[in-house]
Amino acid sequence: MTRQNNNYGRDQFNIENLHFNPAITGQKLFANGLQFLNQRDYKQASVAMSEAINVDPSMYDAYYYFAIALLSGNRPKKIDEWTIRDIEEKLSIAINRDSENLKCYTLWAIVKYGFYTMNRFIEKPPTSDQLFKKGESIQYEHAREILYHLNDPLNPYWVHLYNKFGQLN
Repeated sequence: MTRQNNNYGRDQFNIENLHFNPAITGQKLFANGLQFLNQRDYKQASVAMSEAINVDPSMYDAYYYFAIALLSGNRPKKIDEWTIRDIEEKLSIAINRDSENLKCYTLWAIVKYGFYTMNRFIEKPPTSDQLFKKGESIQYEHAREILYHLNDPLNPYWVHLYNKFGQLN
């Protein structure tokens, strides 16, 4: 892994052979993945989150952030079915490990509605409505995180978050 300073005073990380270093912890990989997400470097974030999960499968938040990275800033409607299934699997694992993880329910509702309903497919349970009702009390910082990485103004669940938590600055 190399570290570079960009013109904006922020550190940028590049993963090269990161998985070959046994001294790197799941927590360190997770932190690097978050850094990549903040830079909207979704490919690198996916690699880091995948590696974090491989090192420490009990890190349920890594599954959530891996799902965000897999979206790659795209609307769920435009994503292929295999990637959507992968995203749903990650969110399901995160929820199974922490059933009070409201951000996962909310993101999953947006993804399900965006892919299935907006593409005129039939949603299988849990439906986007069921998921959103469970995640409706999402915390401010988690809602803003979803809004930062996903812009889907035709999705009613995304619009609900946007109306409740406001435009990003």
